[in-house]
Amino acid sequence: MPDISSGLVAFFPLNGMAFDSINNIFGINHKATSIKNRAEIEGMAMNFYRVDTAFLNFGDHSNYSLISNQFTINCWVCPVDSFYSGSILSKRNPWGPFEYSLDNHFSHSVFNFDNWPSDGNGTVYGVDPLNASSYLKLNEWHMLSFIADGSTLRVYSDGILEEGIDDRNMSRSFNDTDAPLMIGVGGGFGVNYYFNGGIDDVRIYNRVLTEDQIKYLLEK
Repeated sequence: MPDISSGLVAFFPLNGMAFDSINNIFGINHKATSIKNRAEIEGMAMNFYRVDTAFLNFGDHSNYSLISNQFTINCWVCPVDSFYSGSILSKRNPWGPFEYSLDNHFSHSVFNFDNWPSDGNGTVYGVDPLNASSYLKLNEWHMLSFIADGSTLRVYSDGILEEGIDDRNMSRSFNDTDAPLMIGVGGGFGVNYYFNGGIDDVRIYNRVLTEDQIKYLLEK
């Protein structure tokens, strides 16, 4: 069986509650509600309704920062529209400090891993607009896996490697700031982009997952 436990530094099952089961942290739930997950089991995923400005706030924890510049962020999403920008998760404040935001603000049709050093000056991986992109598929559950190895950032959609690559800007690195990790909201400077749809099983690893490990998560 592929190893999906080593290097798992945060796990948000979103089984009807705001809880990080690795760090034993209960987050603050702002109007997110429980829904069926991809297996049609009631109460095992969370829904975020944009007009309610729904989100989960887990505060700051060092495990949520990506200071080694090597990581995997894996999650399931079921977006219900692509009219507006929305963020799956983020660790940043609108006015700084900054770390990252997984959102679709460059193009409403794709998700990218927007990222910065703490002062928001430039990017750690890629050049805006970013290349590592996963296309939105509405009203269906899909798994996204953003993986950085210290040199490049790539993304798998439902276990399939996408073509786009964001190269590391070697003069820049992620920082450990006091910005909170939030699920359902994020964005860049001075904005909040609220997600509209379902989110489930958010995992943060401090290492690169292999294709076999990604495909195992897809089948779980």
